[in-house]
Amino acid sequence: MRAVFTPVVCLVLAGACSPSSGLTDAAAPPAVVMRGVRLRSFEGETPALSGQAERATYERNGELTATRATLRVPGRTPADVTVVSAALMEGHLGTRDLVASGDVEVRTGAGLVARTPRAAYSGAEQRISGQEGVQVQAPDYRLRADTFVLSVPDARFTFEGSVHTVLESAHD
Repeated sequence: MRAVFTPVVCLVLAGACSPSSGLTDAAAPPAVVMRGVRLRSFEGETPALSGQAERATYERNGELTATRATLRVPGRTPADVTVVSAALMEGHLGTRDLVASGDVEVRTGAGLVARTPRAAYSGAEQRISGQEGVQVQAPDYRLRADTFVLSVPDARFTFEGSVHTVLESAHD
């Protein structure tokens, strides 16, 4: 007798071998693990966030973990896009909140580039903040600060704590 495994048979066997439904959410495997991911998030019919990641894991409770990720957050105009890149991003799709860590880089449409070890994005407030120091490179200055907050809609930074600024000439 010869056994032939078709995709349907494999699915039935996989279903029979799956863990019992008595597992708690914490013990259950992720709902989806993806590689080479592109994502788009919407608020109603309006695109809210877009991005990509080398790998992403979507948990059954709505939590998303992405590695080598880039997220684009729209501002008031198409030119006002803020781009956040990091080695790791962890967040929740329902709240649109996330924490980026590992060589975080925040680029504004105005040409400012902020680098920090860790930053948090609040979807409700549309702001990015960091409490672990930040270095900013702008077209005509450099800056270091202890903490920062970036209001995404108007691309306005607020720096607090020890702030050190170096003005640079455009003719250098």
